[in-house]
Amino acid sequence: MPKILLVEDDVALRDIYSARFGAESYTVSVASDGEEALSVAVKDKPDIILLDIMMPKISGFDVLDILRATPETKVTKIIVMSALSQPSDIEKGKMLGADEYLVKSQVTLSEVVDKVKEVLGRN
Repeated sequence: MPKILLVEDDVALRDIYSARFGAESYTVSVASDGEEALSVAVKDKPDIILLDIMMPKISGFDVLDILRATPETKVTKIIVMSALSQPSDIEKGKMLGADEYLVKSQVTLSEVVDKVKEVLGRN
């Protein structure tokens, strides 16, 4: 069963995504801020991380940068999911090592699940 770490400070969104990925037979762990995300990522070693950008304590961009510089997580698949939709934000996410960058307002829950499956299928 693939392990997913869901990093999202919006409780409602976190609950919706957790329920959906649980129904898809993923083992789901959650983090509500950047600091917690780093701790859980190293401890749980998820197969993939869904990472919000605008979060308390440490921003998602900083978390992404740190994850890519940490030996235990440098090759972990990471999908950024953010409300930030400017081309410069998307470029920054990819430059920092995101496997994909999804704009929350432009994707459905089913599309996110499909994207996770696609990214996990890559070598």
